[in-house]
This record gives sequence, C-alpha cells and structure tokens, in this order.
Amino acid sequence: MAKTRSIIKFSGTLSGLTFVDSKTYGAHARAKRGTYKPVSLNQGMKESGAAQKQVNLIAKVIFDAVKGFAPGFKDGKLWTRLLSVFRQQHKAGKSYSYHDLNTMEARNEYPSAKHGSFRITKDQNQGLLLHYQLQKQDAYRLSLLRIATDESLLLLYPSETLTIDLKNETRTGQFHIDFSVLPANAQTLYVLHCEQLANGVPTGLLKSKGVRFLVVE
Repeated sequence: MAKTRSIIKFSGTLSGLTFVDSKTYGAHARAKRGTYKPVSLNQGMKESGAAQKQVNLIAKVIFDAVKGFAPGFKDGKLWTRLLSVFRQQHKAGKSYSYHDLNTMEARNEYPSAKHGSFRITKDQNQGLLLHYQLQKQDAYRLSLLRIATDESLLLLYPSETLTIDLKNETRTGQFHIDFSVLPANAQTLYVLHCEQLANGVPTGLLKSKGVRFLVVE
C-alpha cells in the first residue's frame, strides 16, 4: 500500500504542544518543557535567579523614588543602568551598597554636570553639607531627596526632602542638610534635582534640569 504524506502543516502552539519543522528532525510536535519530567535547576541557576530577584528589588526602591521625586525626568535606560551597578557588585563578590552610584546621572543626555558640580560631605560640627558650584550665573532651585534603607537596601525608611532657591548672583556655596536621625546601620543615597528658574518659577524644560545620585564623601 502506498504511503501518503499529509499536506496539512501546523505551526505555533496548540494545547501545550508546539509544532516545529526542523532540518534535523523534520516536522514534529514538541511538548511544553516539564510535561513529562519535572524541570530541575542546577545550584548555579538557582543562586543566579535569587540574586537577580534581589537586585530587582533594590533597584526598584531607587527607581520608584526618582519617579516620584522628579516626575517626567527619568527614562527607561535608568532602570537598566541601576540593575547593571548592582549586578556588577554581586559579580565582584561585594556587598550591595549605594557607593557605586555616587555622581551617576539619572539621564546622561541631560546631565546635572552641565549646570554645576555638587557633592555631599560630613562636617564634625555642622553635620552633612551640600556643596554646589554652578556653571552659570542663573537662578536655580536645588532639591535633595534622601533615600534611606536598612543594610539589605530593601527595607525603606521614610524619605525626606529639602529645597533651596539660589538667586542669580549665587554661584558657589554650601548649606546644611537638616534631616532626621537614622539608625546607626542605615544606608543612605541622595538624589539631587537642580533646575533653572525664570522669574522664580522652574522653566519645566528638560535641558534646564538635571538629576544625579550622591553619597556622602
């Protein structure tokens, strides 16, 4: 009896079966992974998955804070860059920390460095100080957000902010950061938002603002 070959071809997935046509095995159906044998992960894959989950949670704390602090400024690249920092720390066998985020710009195409230089230091008598040196003799509004967590970088303490308006003739200076006291083991990251003012009001233009991360030097 002559054999016939079906002219009906399937593609895609139907009822848990994926229809494929490969050079090696020809047209065949492939059951979903784990249908007949339990899917098992080796120890390395399990550890990698756990680390990725932790990195995602740490980055989300920062990403969400920036989104609320500077609405409309962050972009999708920030999330990827945050993940990259913490992944590199894990790969290097280092404890997760905010240290490697110091001076990182939220958006490289609109850097705060275009408007000035900023840093935070600790003074024995005055506590924390925000130092600024503006590039232009323009009026600016500087806002500072403190993100504080426990040692795991996952338990978030209440965030605090402060704002100061600088007049046109003010280009260099410093001011005291007066935030509440945190537990001794708290980890802190500061987010600086600078924006040019026109007649005492923020211009609203992306090119007139910048957001960067700072840690205490």
